[in-house]
Amino acid sequence: MPHRSTLSRCLLLAVALAAGPAMAAADAPTLLFHVDAGKGLEAVVAQGEAVPNFRDKVDIVDDGTRGKAIQWQDDGVLAWDAPGNILAQRGTLAFDWRARYAVGEAPFVIFRVGYADHSSWDMAWLRIDWNGHGFDAFVTDANLARTRVSFRMDTPPRADQWLHLAFAWDEDQGVRLFVDGREVARVQASGDYDAALDQLGLAGRVMAPYQVQSRYNFLRGSDFQHIRVYDRMLDAAAVSALARGKAAESAVASTADDRAWRHRFGWEGAPPPPLTAASTRIRKIEFDNARDLKAWMWKATDGIAETTWPGVYNRSRLPGRNDYFQLPDWNTYVESGQHLDLTVPAGETVNRVEIRGAAFGTLAHGRDAAHATQVLATRPQGGVRSVDDIPARTGGVLRFSNVEQETPIQEIWAYGVSEGAEPDGTVKQTYVIDSQALPDYTNLDTLRRYIEGRYPAAERSTVMALPKGAGSRRRPADSLPTQPKPIVHVLIPSGVGDAPANQPLIRSWAYSWENMHDGLDGVAIDIPALDLPATHDGLIPLNLRIKDPIWPARDMIDVSVSVQPGQKRTLWLDLRDRILTADSLWLSIASAAPGFDAKALDGAQVRLVFKPRADALKEHVADRFNQVRDNWGFLVEEHTTSKRQRLYARVYADLSDLLRVDPDHELGRLYWNYISYNSQGRPPYTAPEVPKGVPAWAFHQVQDLAQVRQFVDWWIDQRQVAYGDFGGGISDDSDLTQQWPGLALMGVQPDRLNASLTALSDAVYRNGMFSNGLSTIETDELHAYEEGINTNSAMLYLNWGDPLTLERLMETVKAFDERIILRNPQGHVLFSSNWFGGNKVYREPNWQWQKPYSFPVLHPAFLLGQYNADPTGRRLVIGLADGYLAHAGTDDKGRFTLPNEINWATGATRGGELNNGSGSGDTMHTFWAAWRWTGDAKYLQALDYRVQRGGPGALANLGENYVEALGRQQDWYPLLTAEADAGKTGFASLMAWQASGDRKYIDALHAEGLQAKAQRAYMNTEGHWWSDRVEAPSEFLQRARLGGIALKRNQSWPGHTVSWRFDREGAAEQVALLVHAPSRERFTITSHNLGARVIAADMTGWNVGSGTWRVRSGVDADGDGRIDGRPRERTVQLETSASVPMQFQPGRTEVFEFERVSAGTPVEMRPDLGVGRGDVRVDGRQVHVTVHGLGHVASGVGVAILEDARGREIARSEVPAMAAPTDLLPKTAVVSLPLPAGDRGGLRVRVALADGGEEVTRLNNVVDVPR
Repeated sequence: MPHRSTLSRCLLLAVALAAGPAMAAADAPTLLFHVDAGKGLEAVVAQGEAVPNFRDKVDIVDDGTRGKAIQWQDDGVLAWDAPGNILAQRGTLAFDWRARYAVGEAPFVIFRVGYADHSSWDMAWLRIDWNGHGFDAFVTDANLARTRVSFRMDTPPRADQWLHLAFAWDEDQGVRLFVDGREVARVQASGDYDAALDQLGLAGRVMAPYQVQSRYNFLRGSDFQHIRVYDRMLDAAAVSALARGKAAESAVASTADDRAWRHRFGWEGAPPPPLTAASTRIRKIEFDNARDLKAWMWKATDGIAETTWPGVYNRSRLPGRNDYFQLPDWNTYVESGQHLDLTVPAGETVNRVEIRGAAFGTLAHGRDAAHATQVLATRPQGGVRSVDDIPARTGGVLRFSNVEQETPIQEIWAYGVSEGAEPDGTVKQTYVIDSQALPDYTNLDTLRRYIEGRYPAAERSTVMALPKGAGSRRRPADSLPTQPKPIVHVLIPSGVGDAPANQPLIRSWAYSWENMHDGLDGVAIDIPALDLPATHDGLIPLNLRIKDPIWPARDMIDVSVSVQPGQKRTLWLDLRDRILTADSLWLSIASAAPGFDAKALDGAQVRLVFKPRADALKEHVADRFNQVRDNWGFLVEEHTTSKRQRLYARVYADLSDLLRVDPDHELGRLYWNYISYNSQGRPPYTAPEVPKGVPAWAFHQVQDLAQVRQFVDWWIDQRQVAYGDFGGGISDDSDLTQQWPGLALMGVQPDRLNASLTALSDAVYRNGMFSNGLSTIETDELHAYEEGINTNSAMLYLNWGDPLTLERLMETVKAFDERIILRNPQGHVLFSSNWFGGNKVYREPNWQWQKPYSFPVLHPAFLLGQYNADPTGRRLVIGLADGYLAHAGTDDKGRFTLPNEINWATGATRGGELNNGSGSGDTMHTFWAAWRWTGDAKYLQALDYRVQRGGPGALANLGENYVEALGRQQDWYPLLTAEADAGKTGFASLMAWQASGDRKYIDALHAEGLQAKAQRAYMNTEGHWWSDRVEAPSEFLQRARLGGIALKRNQSWPGHTVSWRFDREGAAEQVALLVHAPSRERFTITSHNLGARVIAADMTGWNVGSGTWRVRSGVDADGDGRIDGRPRERTVQLETSASVPMQFQPGRTEVFEFERVSAGTPVEMRPDLGVGRGDVRVDGRQVHVTVHGLGHVASGVGVAILEDARGREIARSEVPAMAAPTDLLPKTAVVSLPLPAGDRGGLRVRVALADGGEEVTRLNNVVDVPR
């Protein structure tokens, strides 16, 4: 990183003072922002906006140390706009603070300042925290590393004790932390802190241009007084004065040199290439594609310097980033950040590349990414800006290879540079820079406000370029900085009709691009002969940027050149084409020459060249759509529509501009439909035609199913890499793959999907995400589930009985039993923490709340409770249900109610009732499981409570056929049928069909599902949404084809009745299936084979009673749901994980009626021997097999048999008796078998009980021997 060579260790004050005398005080600091709680939450001093941007759950209280104080609740929000109120380059933030609750080892955020845009989840630029033993504070440089200080207190503050905290930063001097007016820590550093900022405030959720509403572990309120921000680093005397309630009047002197300025623009060494011709053409080349491994990664090419490639790793190796808030990695591959592959459009020639950012490595070229090996340039470590002339290359791929994986590129620009003048165009508009014209046209207001909020005072030299003859007011002397930095902002009004008030009337004349039909081709700039001394080998470096008129934080071009003093030059900046709005235009020109100021550009011409609209449309539309999909991919999780959140304001501006120019843009309309919550009706959709002779319900079902398969195929083929992950961060990828088991169990590509899921599961462990049965990181209750518990659980659905999977689940249940789900002092079983991991559990009162999102982690307990009636898992689940019911109450209407959150230590409740809480539906699985395992009707109170508030569909998260299982057909079917008749699909349609047998409801269900998936297909794939936000929902397909939901995200009780495996690839999409009225005793299957030949399948039982079943089958030609004529009849043995062969005749609708006629032993109560992945090891002439005891009861003596490919026995060995794993520890025995000489292909080991007795499953009895 650029500042690593200067980064020192954190120094206590005594050490800092011993290092040398303090620098002399500079000019008096300027107070930019001050909130005095005694006068409310509107700032009494504000250089930017004074009124809070957001406020929620914040109060003014009377017990401050000096008057009133701000008190914010744990989940409160209080934020003010940052622009103008705080500067990134240097400043001081100070406030009085009270913990309010006792502090302990659990860290929490106190104050936060967010980037205006970024690639990180939290977008944190500055943070001040309680670190568990004192305070941490940091600012983030432009390249993601954090300059951080840490201070340990000998005695933690009391809950009622007021402290004065101050944190100061300067990009030339590092950071300093003060407590009660005393400097306690500093880091001497230099870096590039220049950045656009968004909001500052109390640390509620995320202080950023979007608000994350997920519940994270570090939510914790406290109290504040007198929040102040200054424009520079205060010295010790000034901070001491603030702590005593006095004014701050002194600051640390700024450095005299221009190191930071030159570093920011890359002017520390050689100058940028000189303009040798009188007129030079620089064409911006937009990359066709930008990829990191398989993921589209546009952040380094979006024109916004604050966004970066790669995305930010939360487990980061960059300085200062890996702290006590250990969030999952999101929106990244484990191996991201090594190569960025940029596709140059065919026919476009690149000969210059400009990079902003600290990444160092090589730039190579080839016909594609795999062949991009010809190195064109090497970028050294230490700089943040570089310009390289490279050998001209047309088309192909540019590959940047990063030496340090996480070191970022902010922007990479490709240019075609050649001698040449601007074209004539269809229209050419000419403007002249006049430094003495006051830039007060009202159509410049937005740009002026942005400049004033974004830049320090010395960087605000602003001039106006006007057409000849336009009126203006002369500017007063104080309207320009007194000691300006060498940067000038040139504003060009979109029209002269927005002149300020109190001026002569403009008559009989106009000049504007308002309502211009043609498109902007580019901008020509005449750089005057600069009367300034050269700074670099006889040259003056310049940096020119043209801002996007609809989003001034985005550069349309950012190019560095050099000129000789006294030499005029013309630049033709051939931009990406734009159909301009009525917004004004902003160009900025910065220089390395200190005397470069507003007067230096006097008289320079700026010419806007336009081209035919039809020619300009292509680039405008393509760029705007890329901007929409890139931004919305980041924003989709929160799906805000508040323009006070600037990420939404940006996507709204980009999408509005896209639809302004191309109102029929199909994907643009689909995006707007989604973003606007379908409030304007869906865009047009043409449904596929139902083939003649095929029932509509059957056709639409298999089409619906095909959409799910196409979605999953795309993610496996286009995004999954050899490591196993999909580029969303393994945590989010594990949410994505919760969709795999349901599809596989419906018979679609089961082996392919299992291999994909297994690769991700293995990646969890390879990446070190699991420790002691729980996540390696300490995280909140929901994300603890998403760090691998969900993946291990999903694995069991497709690998029933697999010992490795079962023992991983056992380890998790054991960890919950011993460390997380505990009996509280009042005797109730509750979750004891909502912030934990496998290495540490936080147990302070603020983090001892059981929440609805605590319950998905019970997934392993449900599965083990079903698999082998594991007593611990069942005890935990039943105990939690009892503990919840113990806190039941009544509402103001006298109705039964359950609380939202329960504190483990005290039994206190908060957050209203359960139905108001996020994730409330996830808790119902616990009560369902408790009822299933005990038969006690008291657990149904929770389900009835949910139905009473939201109707019977409020239980649709339960995977089983709960209406009939609970015997509530008479009560609930009429309600659900009425909903279906009113046009509601989904669960209501299924239940209306189940109640009536009328397949029109099934047709409507699948037709709706088909349209929704088809119209969302692009967004769910190429749209580059985060991997936990994409979905091709299959829960209704699962209910129809499997008789219940096997698995969907956070649906943790397996409710499917059967599953399918077909005899050949693609057959699942030729057979429509309906499982009617499924129960553990009986169910009916209706099928329709759309193919031209017989299709065979194995139907496997799951949520069925074991025993002998009668099957009656026949054709249903009239569509009444009943067998025509005399049925065929047979008996089969069916139980969990046992299969029955089925055949489906072509072109026919058939009915299969299953009914249990005699009961067998419950499978979950049996012994079980198992072998699986990793259990066979070949050693010379022997094969060693690890056999596992996995049953509910001990297994007797078993046998291991080595078989050849035909199933013939080669050798056998006794397997000793093994205890059941009731203590949740593996029970294993290793046996050895001799290997035959010669070909060993196709060998396998089979295990069984010696007496051939029943087991939990036979699916884990055979394992292949590796060659």
